[in-house]
Amino acid sequence: MTASLNFMMAPFLACLILIFIMVYFGIHVIEREIIFIDIALAQIAALGSAASLVLVNLNVVTRHNGHEHDSRTFMAYLFCLLAAGIFTLLKNKKLKIPLEAIIGIAYAVATTSAVIILDKGAGGDVHIHDMLAGTLLWVSWNQVLRLFVIVLVIGLFHYFFREKFKAVTLAYHSDETNIARPGLWDFLFYFTFGIIIVEAVAVGGILTVFAFLIIPASISAFFSKRWIIRILIGLLAGGIATISGLYLSWVMDVPCSPTIILFLAVCLLIAVIIKGIIKCIRFLHQMTRQEKY
Repeated sequence: MTASLNFMMAPFLACLILIFIMVYFGIHVIEREIIFIDIALAQIAALGSAASLVLVNLNVVTRHNGHEHDSRTFMAYLFCLLAAGIFTLLKNKKLKIPLEAIIGIAYAVATTSAVIILDKGAGGDVHIHDMLAGTLLWVSWNQVLRLFVIVLVIGLFHYFFREKFKAVTLAYHSDETNIARPGLWDFLFYFTFGIIIVEAVAVGGILTVFAFLIIPASISAFFSKRWIIRILIGLLAGGIATISGLYLSWVMDVPCSPTIILFLAVCLLIAVIIKGIIKCIRFLHQMTRQEKY
């Protein structure tokens, strides 16, 4: 039992770190109604990593002394930087195509390009699997520490400028905003979000990160409008799903990422049922009060 707890502690802490920051960004994403932005940024980052593999194969980047991993991270950040700039510019243009459609197109193109590149490289099937499902169960303590530091830095940055980021998000579909240079803050949102996505996908994979972003934030939206309460609710739901998913993964010897996503879906279903019960109770209470008068 002790051995299993020690083995699962690193994946569990990694999940908690991811859930905490993903719930926050998930609230922004839901308010902006750009649901697939994270999966698009994740795939664009994966395309950057795949492009770095091409550079390694062409001997542009050396394989030794950890430089290959550094080049992959750098290229992923670079591609996210470009994507953040493009999404910011396109949002400010009066286009007939909605931004969500452009995000979907970017995801499709990035996915296709990454698959083509990885398919031609050595161990391409492994890279594609890791890109989608991640290696959450085998995350190292060094990765957890790196993830914690990056999440802490980005989290503090968003905390100190929370009113500006919140104002830009709440006025996302409006031409009027009460802050100066909204385009700059929009770009900083996309870029910092992209940094988190790069680190998160390296640990959890695209599918797990997408679930962490959308499902806990969606659950929290049923019960509160206050952001801090929503973050706490999302963290609670994500924590329950993570513990349940890791336990089922250990007992049944199945991949942990799909099981965690499955329990997140169960938590969402339970939240819908609870919200329905609350509405029924309120309706019956109102009917009772009307009958008294």
